[in-house]
Amino acid sequence: MFGRWLLRLAALQVSRPWWVIAVVVLSLVPAGVAASQLTLRTAFSELLPDSKPSVVEMRRVSSRLSGSSTLTVVIEGERIEALKKLVDALSPRILALGPDLVAGVDDGTRAMQKFFEDHEYLYADVEDLRKLEDEVGEAYDAEVARASGMDLGLDDEPPKHLSVDDILGKLEKKANEAKESAPGTDGYYIGENGKLAAILVRTPLGSGDPRAFELRETIGKLIREIHPEQWDPKIHFGFSGNLITSAEQQHAITSDLAHVGMWGVGMILGVVYLFFLRLRTLLAMGLTILVGCLWSFGVARFSVGYLNTATGFLVSIIVGNGINFGIIYMGRYTEARRDEHKSPDEAVVVAQQGTWKATLSVAVAAMTAYGSLSATDFRGFKHFGVIGGAGMLLCWVATYAFLPAILVVTERVRPMFATGAKGDALSDRLSHLYGRPFAWLSGRYPGAVVSVFGVLAIAGIGLAAKYLAQDPMEYDLSNIRNEDTGPTPARLLGGRVDKIVGRLGQDGRAILADRLDQVGPLVAELERRRDAAPPGDKPFSKVVSIYSLVPDHQEEKIALVTELKTKILKARQRKFVTDDDWKRLAPHIPDHVAPIGIADLPEQLARPFTEKDGTRGRIVYIAPSEGKSLYDAHYLMKWADTFREVKLPSGEIIRGSGDPVIFSDMLQAIGEEAPKAIGLSFLGTVLVVLFTFRGRKAAFVTLATLVAGLAYLTGFLDLHHVKLNFLSFVALPISIGVGADYALNVMARRVTDPEADLHRVVVETGGAVILCSLTTTLGYLALLLSINRAVQSFGLVAAVGEVTTLLAAVLGLPSYLALRERRSR
Repeated sequence: MFGRWLLRLAALQVSRPWWVIAVVVLSLVPAGVAASQLTLRTAFSELLPDSKPSVVEMRRVSSRLSGSSTLTVVIEGERIEALKKLVDALSPRILALGPDLVAGVDDGTRAMQKFFEDHEYLYADVEDLRKLEDEVGEAYDAEVARASGMDLGLDDEPPKHLSVDDILGKLEKKANEAKESAPGTDGYYIGENGKLAAILVRTPLGSGDPRAFELRETIGKLIREIHPEQWDPKIHFGFSGNLITSAEQQHAITSDLAHVGMWGVGMILGVVYLFFLRLRTLLAMGLTILVGCLWSFGVARFSVGYLNTATGFLVSIIVGNGINFGIIYMGRYTEARRDEHKSPDEAVVVAQQGTWKATLSVAVAAMTAYGSLSATDFRGFKHFGVIGGAGMLLCWVATYAFLPAILVVTERVRPMFATGAKGDALSDRLSHLYGRPFAWLSGRYPGAVVSVFGVLAIAGIGLAAKYLAQDPMEYDLSNIRNEDTGPTPARLLGGRVDKIVGRLGQDGRAILADRLDQVGPLVAELERRRDAAPPGDKPFSKVVSIYSLVPDHQEEKIALVTELKTKILKARQRKFVTDDDWKRLAPHIPDHVAPIGIADLPEQLARPFTEKDGTRGRIVYIAPSEGKSLYDAHYLMKWADTFREVKLPSGEIIRGSGDPVIFSDMLQAIGEEAPKAIGLSFLGTVLVVLFTFRGRKAAFVTLATLVAGLAYLTGFLDLHHVKLNFLSFVALPISIGVGADYALNVMARRVTDPEADLHRVVVETGGAVILCSLTTTLGYLALLLSINRAVQSFGLVAAVGEVTTLLAAVLGLPSYLALRERRSR
């Protein structure tokens, strides 16, 4: 039925080629528009399902935090006073940009220090206040006794006197500690010996938001309007912060996509030209694969909606795999035209009927491999499978719908093979050059080749078992990040600013409670978990809530301070405190003593704990342990487990999220979903092969060839200590489906033409298969040019899989067939 439908299509392509071309070109308009609307999302949370608790919680927290990103304005100069003046002039102007761009401005700790000084008696240590109250009381009594002549001097201890230094020391202790521990200089974020100042701009703009550069330019304009050179001619400024570095990263990834795709497509078309040595063939196949790609990414716009870090590099992969159908078709077409002297109209039918079954089986096998990924919940696999699987099928459709019509039109303009045309002999020799070495080797030494391949397959299976048993996952996250192609100005400035601002503001992760009464139990449980860990293996360093900023024991402190105030005033009335001492002491005697709550904290102090709607206090921060690398997945998983889910004494559950939990869930998802994808890919491939050969012996020989190729691949991974990440894991199920194509094509040619000389089968079909593998391999090798190490790893594993399954198909399988036929004779 399907074959007859294809014959009708071939008749239409021959009789009305321009109609077919017009229909295909018209279809490219909506496909191109849809494909152009695809956006790139680089956050790792996009690789997990939306229903994952960590993703749900991360988005809930992000929606309620007032400033999800930070843009840091970095000012360098020669005079510290000039830096202070510029900070004072610039900060209010930035804040005036409005909440759409700026959620808050943090330019130092001056307001916080002033608040601590104004309420130093409440921040003083309660034990110090008790001791101070006792000492002042004893000193007052001693002064009274001396003044009244009641001090007989019988005590062994020296006489007690009111000491202003002792009083101020205990009252100012906490304020001085806060001042000394505060980052920067004089309450400003100024470091490097007064040469560098920073202003932290909290913004609701998300990571990768295109308005990041707009905000940067706006702030730059504000700086120029102030004319900072009036204070210091050498003053200049730059920008850093995760908003800018993320925007730069997004720009680098987008450029990388274009760079890798361009090289991949260029190399693939180049090798196709070297095979056919005809520009019209290159043009026809290039246009065909362009159609397939546009259709594929147009479908991706409606099926997935966007690209992520796993699917962004599919262009070169789809081109490398999808062009194989055109290679097989074109090879048979040129053979019919050149060797069998068929007319173009006849060659179209011959090529179609002679290749569609095998290529469709190959497309289905490849689609099955990709489809196995789409059956998982991990979106890094799922989206890759959906787009890749659709790409395989649509490239096959493009080949048999568009390529014949293009060939018919070009043949009518100028025949491809004119009688006695120069270059035909060269083209013939080159087109068969790929398969001849393998045909010669398999025909000359079949027994030796089979023996070597068999021993290597057994060794590979053993190494594969060892490799999988030893956990092949990549836990060094620096191996999945972008290459350090050179420090950008933003990154360089960010490293300098970190030394001034501190780590909590940079690496701390927010946990959001539902109610204020949950914050205390949440902090207590987190601290219990931290304290229960061994001394050298703490999962995190500290937990900070807004209540960490509110004084404790306030009622007792107020009572002690009230009594202390009374005694000091009485001592002043009795002249026990000198005028000079009173000048130092008076500013620290409060007129009114009252408790403070979270609503009394200054805006700058409370800002990190304030949500978009103004609610204070429900945000808790947890900071990583000192000395622990955030690129160590083992540590991230341990850290994530401590706050991923916290059960309060009431039985309520508070969930945490952020990068540690996202990464941990991603690794867990890969461990759960990868075996499923590999199993489904292998099962689907087995069914396709069994169906293609109707369950005959040829099917089992084909599958054995595939298993041998996969054994060589996993053996290579083990011997070279290659670890698998969220992207390179994809190469395994893809290698199963795509690798089966090569053995299937060789065996299918042998089954359909059993009388043909095996040498010719390997030269002709094997040569086309080698070219198909070469284009696919080049598509993978292009990924090695990426700046992203995860993409590089995928390219390496997939390319090695191509080579091993190809060698098994064009050398191991023909050698086995030659040996079997020799023994049969």
